Amino acid sequence: MSIWKYLPSYSIPIAAALGMWLGGYWTLITPIYVFLFIPLIEWLVGSNPSNHNPEQEAKAKASFGYTLLLWSYVPIQYALTAFFLLKLSAGGFSGPGIGVIGSLTGAEFSTGLNSAVWILGLIGATLSLGISNGGIGFTVAHELIHRSSKFEQSLGRALLLTTLYMHFAIEHVYGHHKHVGTEEDAATARKGETFYRFLVRSVPDQYRSAWEIERKRLKKKKKGFWSFSNEMLGFQVTQLAWLATIFWLMGPVVALLYIVSCVLAFSLLEAVNYLEHYGLEREKDERDRYQKVDHHHSWNSDHVVSRMFLFELSRHSDHHMVASRHYQVLRSLDDSPQLPTGYPGMILLAVIPPLWFRVMNPLVDRVHAR
Repeated sequence: MSIWKYLPSYSIPIAAALGMWLGGYWTLITPIYVFLFIPLIEWLVGSNPSNHNPEQEAKAKASFGYTLLLWSYVPIQYALTAFFLLKLSAGGFSGPGIGVIGSLTGAEFSTGLNSAVWILGLIGATLSLGISNGGIGFTVAHELIHRSSKFEQSLGRALLLTTLYMHFAIEHVYGHHKHVGTEEDAATARKGETFYRFLVRSVPDQYRSAWEIERKRLKKKKKGFWSFSNEMLGFQVTQLAWLATIFWLMGPVVALLYIVSCVLAFSLLEAVNYLEHYGLEREKDERDRYQKVDHHHSWNSDHVVSRMFLFELSRHSDHHMVASRHYQVLRSLDDSPQLPTGYPGMILLAVIPPLWFRVMNPLVDRVHAR
């Protein structure tokens, strides 16, 4: 249960960088690693529901190393993103080593194989950046935006900038945590809703929700919409400036592929949202008020590998019980709804709706029958 157990999470950006470095088929290292190798290892290792004892929890809370791990991921994510952009702008991902293919000449497409490898390199590298920034990057950002420190919140926002999803810092903390398990929450998946339907509903609804939350906050503080205090306006300006810089320095093709990687990244985030609350609803009392959020309103997973790679995000029931609790002391709560496997395996199920419904709908019914 030491700090070192979370170091495997950094193997994902390392795998992405290695694949980009080698180019060609090697760019597929990351998707294969994340969605084939990790689920297999997770199935073999299994779960561990044990919690810290009081002495261990106090020691974990007092250790700055757990926080330093999160901080260190910010430069790693920016370095990986910069490597992707620079190598792409220099020609692509078809050649091995640090060298790039440079200007695309007729010789580069002299055979269908060379052309296929070049295209595959682009696809694999874009997937790899999206998986790393969307998997580990969003996980770290999620932990940081829940912190009370403005500095750490700023680090979380800096990570969200690289995926063009800065509004998540507002909507998740002040929207999702308030409305989870209700029809008012864009990030709660309804029973029978496919991941794809959830994705096209949730993304724009969360964006609108963030604007509404900020509008109400400004009104309460008696500040106008066109104000430097409007964080949503600031997010849009920052993201547009970031994209404009990439477009100006590296051209439209690089900017477009970078946007594709961002779409992949936040789609991965929404896949996690989908599985974390699928079909779990809060009931209303006699006064037509939703019951208080408890550990029955989030799916929990104690699978060891997901816990290691995702900084305990899979202990999601406890996170919603006490959102300020740091990741290293999140608990497995008795009687929490349990996922049948870890997050990578559940994401694979989610993209195949018939399999997802066959596995998850009986579990949802079992929770509601309690």
